[in-house]
Amino acid sequence: MSKAVAEKLFPHITKTDQDYETLYPPREGVCVRFAPSPTGFMHIGGLYTALVNSLFAKGAGEQGAFLLRIEDTDQKRQLENGVTEIIQTLDAFDIHFDEGASGETSDKGAYGPYRQSHRREIYQAFAKHLVEQDLAYPCFCTEEELTALRDRQEAENALQKGYFGKWARCRDLDEAAVLEKLDQGQRCVIRMKSRGTEGTSRVYHDIIRGDISMQENILDAVILKSDGLPTYHFAHVVDDHLMRTTDVIRADEWIASIPLHVEMFEMLGFPVPHYAHLSPIMKLEEHEGGVSRRKLSKRKDPEARVRYYEEAGYPIQAVLDYLLNISSAAYEPWREEHMDASIFDFPLDLTKTGVAGALFDFDKLNNIARKRIAHLSCQEVFDLSRAWAKTYAPKLSAFIEAHPETYLRSIPVWHDSRLDVARWSDLLELYPYLYDQEYRPGSEPLPESFDAHRAFIPKLLGDYLETFDYADDSNAWFGKVREIASKYQYAVKMGPYKKHPEDYNGSIADVSSFIRFAVTGRLNTPDLHAVIHVLGEEEARRRVEAFLQRLA
Repeated sequence: MSKAVAEKLFPHITKTDQDYETLYPPREGVCVRFAPSPTGFMHIGGLYTALVNSLFAKGAGEQGAFLLRIEDTDQKRQLENGVTEIIQTLDAFDIHFDEGASGETSDKGAYGPYRQSHRREIYQAFAKHLVEQDLAYPCFCTEEELTALRDRQEAENALQKGYFGKWARCRDLDEAAVLEKLDQGQRCVIRMKSRGTEGTSRVYHDIIRGDISMQENILDAVILKSDGLPTYHFAHVVDDHLMRTTDVIRADEWIASIPLHVEMFEMLGFPVPHYAHLSPIMKLEEHEGGVSRRKLSKRKDPEARVRYYEEAGYPIQAVLDYLLNISSAAYEPWREEHMDASIFDFPLDLTKTGVAGALFDFDKLNNIARKRIAHLSCQEVFDLSRAWAKTYAPKLSAFIEAHPETYLRSIPVWHDSRLDVARWSDLLELYPYLYDQEYRPGSEPLPESFDAHRAFIPKLLGDYLETFDYADDSNAWFGKVREIASKYQYAVKMGPYKKHPEDYNGSIADVSSFIRFAVTGRLNTPDLHAVIHVLGEEEARRRVEAFLQRLA
């Protein structure tokens, strides 16, 4: 090609590639980026990628930069307020970038614009440069012609398929023919002129996976579409260079594109950044043939959606802890010793990141979340759960706002010395008898274990109400329960009861369960005396009376 063709293709482009090199000077230190597309909700894998990039930049100290770039060249699939969704999600998980898109139309930083739809002329300037250097050319093939090409390749059992070599019919058009087609107004795309050779392998280095031997790129890939917008491959190469990205940390689905991307960097005369490809988060799936692993699916798996964790009420810190457990085997022991440290203090070493995709493990996530909540102070639990409930749990929020002091006083009942709660939504599921103002224990089905005691339960509970004194401390309260149990021949010591159960109507454990169920509708609760003192004297007494009426 020639400058005549380049000028015909890009008459409006006046800045050169060197103008942009001057406009965006080299940085000092490390620069990484998170580059999502605003085409849907953020995937948990995207959050994971953003977290690792952020940690990598933080590890470089003041010489580290983390930027947010919006790859929005796919205008048809872009969601309204999609950029805002990305920014808000990152912010909710305490992942903050140093520069990049800061709103739907705003940026912060000196290397913008940070959304690809605003960088059209930049890409075209570099495409023009490649055409001038005979490293790219216009391709006039129609969709029908490209389909026919693929059909011929299939028929000939071509080992490599695509637009290259003898199949690249527009690659060797002479200048006159190209100019004539352009004068006729024929639509075209711009393709790079690959310098690769079929059958030639090359070793590419990955920070996580080490050296990878792959067939070098031979495809004349499209770099500019017919509408003048770049393909992802070309845009990311130009952007990573001009934004001075030193390390590209991204999902492993892009490993297959390394040969193409490296060739683009080299063709443009750019230094190639270091690449690190993160393994995906996997899930076990059962099917007729057995069990197999697959990537978490946006379509199939609710846990793939980042907002799922917010809506369920997982503490943000617990989700981040879990993701770094996936990333590094060194993280869990580090966190055990540094429970109060910022996640960004962790010395992440990408070379020690696992190569195999980690299975998503809800049990592990819940264990981490329980430990995280247990480590919080009661006031922190109050503040975090209250904020969550205002958005996601109107019933719990109504209780908290109507009875804030009672709610704060209730937290130690289940928080201290217990690991029950992994997410704020557990509060209503586990403790409706505390927080659901419409809850009635009498609606719960009677346990089968009560059947053998039906003759004694009304008498036991009747005596309980007669002796009940809200002012009693735990020892006095339980002492009265023991006296009632003895009165009706229920063993107050478990040793004799286990040896000779036939001598008793039951045990103190049975009597306690009758009171517990009457008050809470549950057989397993935190300390019952503490629960009663959260409910209040009137409500605690009313529930036992209602249970007695049910048995009458």
